[in-house]
Amino acid sequence: MIRLLVLTLAVLLGLPTAAAAADLPAAGAFLARSLDGEGCAREAGGRASVSLTAWVTLGLVATGRDSSRAAGCIVAHAQELRVITDVELAILALVAAGRPPVRGGVLPMALDRAVRGGRIGPTIASTQFGLLALRALGRPVPAAVRAQVEHDQSSDGSWAVGPGGDGDSNLTASGIEALIAAGVRPSSRAVGRGVRALQLFRAGGGFALGRAGEPDAQSTAWALQGLAAVGQTDGRAVAYLTRLQGRDGAFSYSAGQRITPVWVTAQAVLGLARRPFPLRP
Repeated sequence: MIRLLVLTLAVLLGLPTAAAAADLPAAGAFLARSLDGEGCAREAGGRASVSLTAWVTLGLVATGRDSSRAAGCIVAHAQELRVITDVELAILALVAAGRPPVRGGVLPMALDRAVRGGRIGPTIASTQFGLLALRALGRPVPAAVRAQVEHDQSSDGSWAVGPGGDGDSNLTASGIEALIAAGVRPSSRAVGRGVRALQLFRAGGGFALGRAGEPDAQSTAWALQGLAAVGQTDGRAVAYLTRLQGRDGAFSYSAGQRITPVWVTAQAVLGLARRPFPLRP
């Protein structure tokens, strides 16, 4: 009776009440259902993709489900990967699934070939993910790569898709994760600026991809991952993301907009499970 009165008063007065927790096991079950007979993931009505399978592998690990079939798909099709960020993502997924690629294998060799001074691959994103892939493999980060990630940080503390571009919440989060993975302290100036910059992308209860944008599940999940890397969380963002989960366990991209639910769900659970990159089994 007392609890009922408290909840009633909270509603009438507009006070915050405890939000329901996300159902991560249901999300994991949804991701498992996206796998075909070979263990490769696909969106409903779509074609199987190694890149999507890598995200699903990470999501399965984050929700505590068996990821061996998905990892097997990545191993079977690793030689098909041509884009360096897909290679880096595959490495992160295989390590998380407990199947790290051996040195001299297709994926580590592709990663090694992509290192050019401080840049790994052609972009800010590929450099961040390349650094994370190196750490996932247990390899040291070249000083030039770490310096490049810090150099890529914009004056407002965010990271953008390209030099001089507008800040991007997803890359700001992965930039934070990359610096932490490289051994930069959470109390450092670069990490602190990155954490503060995440607030530039706050929208409603969640986070948007760019400033003044609408909140979405994936950007909110990335922000939660970035915060988790420095031991922080955000209750409003968790509540926002939780509200996007459907009865089948999948997450909508935003309120009333369900698109690419397998990809969205795989990224959403990483944020809700507070699992920054690189994941371990």
